[in-house]
Amino acid sequence: MRHPADISPLTFLDYPKKAACIFWYTGCNLRCPYCYNPELVLSSGGGVDEMAFLRERAGFLDAVVLSGGECTLNPDIAELCRQIKQLGYLVKIDTNGSNPDVVRSLLEEKLVDYVALDNKMPSTRSWRLPGGALLFDRFKETLKLLQTYKVPHEVRTTVHPDLLDEADILQMIREAHHLGYNQTYYLQLFFNEGKVKTLGNMKPPSRRYDRRLLDEMSPLPIGYRNFPEDRW
Repeated sequence: MRHPADISPLTFLDYPKKAACIFWYTGCNLRCPYCYNPELVLSSGGGVDEMAFLRERAGFLDAVVLSGGECTLNPDIAELCRQIKQLGYLVKIDTNGSNPDVVRSLLEEKLVDYVALDNKMPSTRSWRLPGGALLFDRFKETLKLLQTYKVPHEVRTTVHPDLLDEADILQMIREAHHLGYNQTYYLQLFFNEGKVKTLGNMKPPSRRYDRRLLDEMSPLPIGYRNFPEDRW
C-alpha cells in the first residue's frame, strides 16, 4: 500500500468539530503557484506507517484527513479508507475535484464522511492553471456527486489578490451557487510573508481584497480563513 509522506498528528481545524490527524500524500495533477507543499507535489511515494499511528491513537482522535498533493491520485485510497473506517475513524478527503470517478467509487462504498472541494478558478479561466484543462467540468461533476450522495462537504478557494480579483471570486461563488451549493463558501488567503517557498515562488499580495464588496455581492455567506484581522 502507498503510504503518506508525513502525518500531522493533531488538528482541530481541518475536520469540523472533530479531533483529527492529517495524512499527507505525494503527487498532484495541478501546479498551483501558491501551493505551499511543493515537496509533496513534485515527489512520489512515502514511508510513514499510518495504521500503526492510528491504532496507537484509538479513542483519542475522531477523524483522519487525507490530503496532499492530491489524495485521490493514490491508487490505494479505497483500501486505505476501508482500513481507517474499520478502526472506527471518520474520513475526510481534501480534493481539487479533478477525479470524479474516484470520488464516486468512494461515495458508493460509503468510505468518506466529509469532503473539502477546492474550486481553483472561474469557469472561464480554469484552463490557465497548469495541469487544469477541463478542471471546471470535473469540479462540477464532483460537486454534483457530493450533492447526490448527500455527504457533508464544503467548497473553498485559496485566493491571492494578484491572481484572483473580486470579480473572479464572485463569479466562482455564483457558479457554485448556480450548481446547487447553498452553504458557506470558504476563502483561504494565501498568506506567506516569505516564510515558506511555494511552487510558483509567490510573493505576498500587493493589494487587499474589498471584503465589504465581496460580502455584499455574494449570493452565499463567505467564511474567511487565514485573513489577519488587523490587516484585512
